[in-house]
Amino acid sequence: MFSKRLIEIASFIPAHSSVIDVGCDHALLDIYLAINKDCNCIASDISENCIEKARVNVKKFKLEDEIKLVKSDGLKNIEHSEKDVVVIAGMGTDTILSILENCNANTIILQSNTELYELRANLSDKYTIEDEKVVFDNNIYYVIMKLKKGKKYYSYTDLLIGPVIRRRKTKIIKEYKNYLLNKYETIYDNISISSLLRTTIDKKLEVKSIIKKIQNSLK
Repeated sequence: MFSKRLIEIASFIPAHSSVIDVGCDHALLDIYLAINKDCNCIASDISENCIEKARVNVKKFKLEDEIKLVKSDGLKNIEHSEKDVVVIAGMGTDTILSILENCNANTIILQSNTELYELRANLSDKYTIEDEKVVFDNNIYYVIMKLKKGKKYYSYTDLLIGPVIRRRKTKIIKEYKNYLLNKYETIYDNISISSLLRTTIDKKLEVKSIIKKIQNSLK
């Protein structure tokens, strides 16, 4: 019932926290947190269908007092403070950035399905990446980030691979870096420069530079 991805997200959240789960789907994260970490949660989703399915699950576990369900577009209908932990997982970067425009929390947990470089780059003037984890679940690599309020400078390599991930040497991190390496090597091989267009050559050089940075992080 509780996926590896969900459990890794929960591992970033301290016990007894007040949690706002944006895009809760069926509220499984909230149920896990309420049972295992004694958290009080607001589980929100823009979909009425998801809220109804979440309601069934919450009732099944008799957690109506610990989990409040709210239909909301992001954080627009949710009162929250800097002490809350906001979780946004399973969405694209553009959606996550849009939601965070209305966020007051000091701590946020993010898992984006797209464009991790852009996510880190756009948040670096407001948040510091405190920790990152990689989990391989259902044949997909997921990157989970814990961020705190506070501006910090990050290098291009930090933003590309992750400031924490690039320095770690665990088995799953090495596998993830090799996955990234294979991804960019394929992109490089598929860029044709037969036309000798400047933009095409520049793109090939850019991808070659990315490959080198990933290779260096594997050393």
